[in-house]
Amino acid sequence: MRAFYRGFRSFRRNYVRNSIVTALIFVCLTFAMSMVTVKISADSQVESIKKTVGNYGEIKVSSTYLMKVFEEERKKTEAERAAEARSMSEQEELENRISMLVPESLANEFSKSKYIKTYDRVLETRVTLPRLAGTDVKRAFQFRDIERSPARAGGSDQNSFAFSGNTNGSSASDFQNGAKRVVEGRNFTYEDYKNAKPVVVIEKNLASNNKIEVGDKIDATISGKTGKESTMDLEVVGIYKTIKTNQEEGTEESGFNPAGTTFYAPVSVVQKLNGTPDYLSLASYYFDSVDNTGSLKGLFKKLAAGKENKFEFVTDKSDYEEIADSMLKARNTAVVGLAGSLGACALIIVLSMIIITGGRVRELGILKAIGSTNSQVVGQFAAEVLCICLVAIILSMGATALVSQSLANWVVPQEKESVSVQNSGQAGPPAMRTANRLYKYGSQFNFAQKTGEKAKAKLKVIYRSSIFLYAVAVLILISILGIAIPVIWTLRLRPSRVLSME
Repeated sequence: MRAFYRGFRSFRRNYVRNSIVTALIFVCLTFAMSMVTVKISADSQVESIKKTVGNYGEIKVSSTYLMKVFEEERKKTEAERAAEARSMSEQEELENRISMLVPESLANEFSKSKYIKTYDRVLETRVTLPRLAGTDVKRAFQFRDIERSPARAGGSDQNSFAFSGNTNGSSASDFQNGAKRVVEGRNFTYEDYKNAKPVVVIEKNLASNNKIEVGDKIDATISGKTGKESTMDLEVVGIYKTIKTNQEEGTEESGFNPAGTTFYAPVSVVQKLNGTPDYLSLASYYFDSVDNTGSLKGLFKKLAAGKENKFEFVTDKSDYEEIADSMLKARNTAVVGLAGSLGACALIIVLSMIIITGGRVRELGILKAIGSTNSQVVGQFAAEVLCICLVAIILSMGATALVSQSLANWVVPQEKESVSVQNSGQAGPPAMRTANRLYKYGSQFNFAQKTGEKAKAKLKVIYRSSIFLYAVAVLILISILGIAIPVIWTLRLRPSRVLSME
C-alpha cells in the first residue's frame, strides 16, 4: 500500500510531465473509443437491416429462358402463330402453358431448408370473365400473352383479366407494400387457400362499373375445360382500392385504368382456373439472413440439377448491399481506425515510460539499496502509470460521447442514392423488362412501376453501456504495457552499480 501511495505522490509531483503524457493518451483513446462506438453501432444497424432486406428470394423461370422463347416467337409471323394455336391438341396446349411455370414440387422441396422462415406460392395468369366488362388492357398485356402462351399471342380481349394468386391475400406483395388496400369486405385467408374456396377480391372502380358488391358471384372460365366443367363461380369477398398507381401522372394510355384491374384469389383457385394445379409462376421465400444466401443457392442448384438454365433462384441481396454499403464501410474504417489509435496509444505509453524510468535510475537504485523489494518498486511505478491511464480514459469516455456522432458522420457521408428497384427502363420487350423484377416489389403485371428511391442507411451512434467494458479492457491493456518497462528496468538494475556511479 505504501508503494502505491508513493506512486500517487510521484504522479502529483511530476504534474507537467504526466499531464503531457495524459493529454497524448487522451487524444488517442478518444479516437479509439469513438471508433469502437462507431463499429458497435454499425454492426447493430447491419443486423437490423438483415432482418428486413437481403433475406428474400424466389424461384422462377429464368430471364435467359424467357429471352430464348421470345426470340423464337419473334421469328414467326402472326399467321404462323395463329396456325399453331389452331392445330394444338389439348395436351400440347397444356404443355405450352406449363412451359413458363415452375413445378410446385421443386418449390416445396426448397422450402424444407432450415434457413427458410416463410414460403408463399404465387401464380399470375389471365382468366376470362365472360359477363364482366373491363377497360381496354389488350395493348398493355399483349407481350405478356406471348410470354404465357406464345402460340396464342393476341388472344387477349376485354373479358380477359389479370389474376394474382397466393396463399394469403394480406401477404400478397401489392398489399404488403401498401400499393393496395381492402376497403370493403375482407381479403382471402390461408384457410380459403387450403380449402380451395372460390373467392376473389376485386378492384373498386371495376366493381363500381359492373355494379358488383361484396357477396356477389362472378362467372370465370376454366382454361382447357369444356361443357359444365368449363366455368367456376367466384364469390367476391372483398373490394380493394389502389393507393399507389403504377404510372406517372399524364402518361396513362388511352383506355388503360391506372388503378389496375387485377383480381386476387387463393393460388389453389387460380391454379384450377388456369388448368395448372401443380405449377406456379414463382415461389417466394423469406429466409433468416443474407449470410445464408450462398447456402440456399447451393441447395437450389442441387434440386434443379439439369434445369438451371430454365429456372433460377434470385434474391434481393443487391438491395441489402446498396443499403448497408455505408454501414459495412463504416465498420471496416472503424476497425482500421481503432487498430491505428490503439497502436499509437501503446507507443506513447511505452516511450513515455522509457523516458520516465530512464530518468529515475538513481531513485530506483536507492529504493532497492534501502531494502525495497522488486515488487514494491514496480508497485510504485504501476500506481503512477495507472493514474495516468485512468485520468486519460475517464476524460476520453466523456469526450467520446460528444464526438462519436461527428466522427460517424465523417466516416459515413450522409447522402441519398437513387436506386431502380424495378427494371422498367431497360431495353427489350415488356416480358423481359419484368423478368428480373422481384415479386416483393409488386405484381409482375405492373409494367409502369415507378423507379424507387432508396436512401443509404444513416449511421446513428448509440452510446451503449458495453462501451464501458471496452474502456476497462483498453485501460488494462495500456497499463500493462506501461508497467512492463519499469519491471524490465527494475529486474536488471543493480543498486551497487547505481551507487558507484555517484
